[in-house]
Amino acid sequence: MSEELKDAGRVLPSAMVWATFFNGLLGLTMTITLCFCIGDIDGVLNSPTGIPVMQVLYNSTGSFTTTVIMTTVLIILSMVGTITVIAATSRQMWAFARDKGLPFSSYIEYVRPGMDIPLNAILTTLLVSLLITCLNFGSAVALNAIISLSNAALIFSYMASIGCIRLKRFRNEPLLPRRWSLSKWGAPINDAVMCFLAVGFVMSFFPITPLPTPVDMNWAVVIFGFVICVAAGNYVVSARWHYVAPVALVKEL
Repeated sequence: MSEELKDAGRVLPSAMVWATFFNGLLGLTMTITLCFCIGDIDGVLNSPTGIPVMQVLYNSTGSFTTTVIMTTVLIILSMVGTITVIAATSRQMWAFARDKGLPFSSYIEYVRPGMDIPLNAILTTLLVSLLITCLNFGSAVALNAIISLSNAALIFSYMASIGCIRLKRFRNEPLLPRRWSLSKWGAPINDAVMCFLAVGFVMSFFPITPLPTPVDMNWAVVIFGFVICVAAGNYVVSARWHYVAPVALVKEL
């Protein structure tokens, strides 16, 4: 979404840093509060509501009315968060399709005259999201695998981008011109982040319990490998002849 920002080279990195700081601070506060208010863990997990967080809210307030109000707030926040995720994901899909990196790129990248939004990319994102949601009707195991896969894929995307920057630093190669920099702290911060992400990436494929049955198994690792194979196959067969890396466009400008 940086392409829709003014002065993105300075504003976006600053926004990312401050968003990470405040989200981490508020997330830690929320986690500590939850640990103090959760009460009996088994009772929460086996709540008659079927939603543990509702039971935690009721245990904390002792009021059905307050629990309903607070749960409604959480639902609204989830809906708003979903809108932002759809917006960000559709823009990423559109940018990747514009660079000819996806199948059916010509359809996804098309922006209808008179519209300032990538409607085709948004509709494609919504369709894929709905199809994944429908998995829950057939198999909760499949849905859990997809959810775990999304976490692993997100971490992997961070590792790929940060790893490329760290490799250039290691080779003493000049980075692209930028207006925002970590200066001398860039290399140690990159190393610390890569170590943290590596642990999270591996743990994303762990099952919930030791010695899992096929139902309890985390199949995200299988799906992740399949997606990598499909992406590599698409690159070898088609994308390498059409894909234009963003850095090439930057150098032309």
